[in-house]
Amino acid sequence: MYLCILFPSIFALFALYKKCLTYPAIITAWILGFIIIYCAGIPAFLALALTFILTIVTDKIKDKDNPEKRDVYQILSNILTASLCTVLYHFKHSDIFIVMYFSVIASSLADTFASSFGSLSNGKSLNPLTFKKMKKGESGAISKLGIIASLGAGIIIGGIYFFISRNPLNYLIIIITAAIGAYFDSILGAYFQGKYQCKVCRKKCEEKYHCNKPTKLIKGYRFMDNDTVNLLNNILVFIISYLLVK
Repeated sequence: MYLCILFPSIFALFALYKKCLTYPAIITAWILGFIIIYCAGIPAFLALALTFILTIVTDKIKDKDNPEKRDVYQILSNILTASLCTVLYHFKHSDIFIVMYFSVIASSLADTFASSFGSLSNGKSLNPLTFKKMKKGESGAISKLGIIASLGAGIIIGGIYFFISRNPLNYLIIIITAAIGAYFDSILGAYFQGKYQCKVCRKKCEEKYHCNKPTKLIKGYRFMDNDTVNLLNNILVFIISYLLVK
């Protein structure tokens, strides 16, 4: 039991030191971390911890001068579904839910990798459905480097599962579902996520406020922000991985 308290506490203190999470987000992450390690063990928590560390690193790649400070909604959208997998595993005692957990975690990292490394790509940024050229860095745009990075995320997180299970088929499922989740995330970002324009500087953005003023919705839906997209992405991976492993 003490490990269930110790490990989440270490990473909570690390997040506090790095100032990468708000205080409510740190508390929420600690609670979900406790649930994950209690219900599914140390390897599951290590996958979460590695995702957290790599997300911090890639955030700096994407925005070196102003790395994002994540709030409680971002924590819930990225970890809540995975936590549910571990709770189901704890009560059902079925390895299906462990595969689902690693798939969901890998998908979250795949989306982060695709976005961060994709921003470094010198190639074309394309629409995920029409494959027409999009502006680099625009929400939903995909690139070859981003796709490769999303597969890499599945390989990394799935590798932890493979180390404890030696099951190559489920390892492949984790890699595939992670990439599918990242791609679905791009579709939602391109077609449904709200996009705004600042009424002051006229800059196009994804924020509802810019230059301390409300922005104007020019595309997508106001309720569909990046947190909602991430949550829907995790739910899709939750369902697909269940159907593939069942």
